[in-house]
Amino acid sequence: MKPKGPFHIGERGIGFEGAMEFIPADTIFSSICANWAMMFGEEEMVTELLPNGKPNWTPPFLISSAFPFAGSVRFYRKPLLPPPDEGKRWKKVEWVSEEVFGQWLKSGRIESEKSISLHGGKVILTLDECDRLTEDLGVRSVETLQLWSIQRIPRVTLDVTTRASSLFHFGRLTFREGCGLFFFARLLKENMTEKFKAVIRLMGDEGVGGDRTVGHGSFEPEFGDNIPQFCQPKPSEMFVTLSPLLPKPEEVSSLFSNGCRYSFVVRSGWIGGVFSTSLRRKTVRMLSEGSVLCGSAERVWGTMADVTPQNSPHPVYRWGFAFPLPCEVRLR
Repeated sequence: MKPKGPFHIGERGIGFEGAMEFIPADTIFSSICANWAMMFGEEEMVTELLPNGKPNWTPPFLISSAFPFAGSVRFYRKPLLPPPDEGKRWKKVEWVSEEVFGQWLKSGRIESEKSISLHGGKVILTLDECDRLTEDLGVRSVETLQLWSIQRIPRVTLDVTTRASSLFHFGRLTFREGCGLFFFARLLKENMTEKFKAVIRLMGDEGVGGDRTVGHGSFEPEFGDNIPQFCQPKPSEMFVTLSPLLPKPEEVSSLFSNGCRYSFVVRSGWIGGVFSTSLRRKTVRMLSEGSVLCGSAERVWGTMADVTPQNSPHPVYRWGFAFPLPCEVRLR
């Protein structure tokens, strides 16, 4: 997802409307549904993408959340695994590069002397990736660069009746040239590739997230099959999810066996789509990206939550399927 401008992925802040540094998978799925309906019709969207009361329904694909990239280096949310070493720097880390992420999932260890921190210690990558990034961006050093940032933009709202003005601040995610977002898609049904790509192209034109009427959220899509080895589905005892997960009731005891590590995220928001509404979806608590859970990465984990509010003209769902990556680290 090569940005054509800023993104606004809403997150409530204190005294201002905040923004996230990535796009959760459920937000991407909502946008896919809206654009699928625009391109192929609402009936086909419901038939191909939603459970709509079907017994034993399985999703047509799995998608990860969209995380930042810079040049040829991709970054991931820090997994909730034990720190690779005793250094205190891992407490500040929020993002790890692809090589760091892969090593962490495989062995649980990172060679600290071969890694470097960016963004005030919130981002870690290997020295080899740092050299590659320097060449990709055409700079002498990346140690002081901001590859992406959240900006606070002042906005004014006017009261309809009194015309009185009120100041508030609006958060938006911006990227340095050569940086952007990426996500993975694992198609589980045949004959869907071209439709999926067409919808993502339309989504790039229409935008994803909030404030799209002023150009936020638009991007140029680029498709590729440069998939890291650790993303390949295979049998495993543990997995790390790259998307928020809402387990089925019968999956809970298995996922939360000994050794799991997880955190919760609360997902809510307005009903969007082709036309915005004044209705809010029901709130759902989900397992966050980076959670380490017990189970095989070959399986489909999770379900779709019915978050339909009162007076909604149609059912509303929240995507809650994991994008599982096999984890070889043994946790006790």
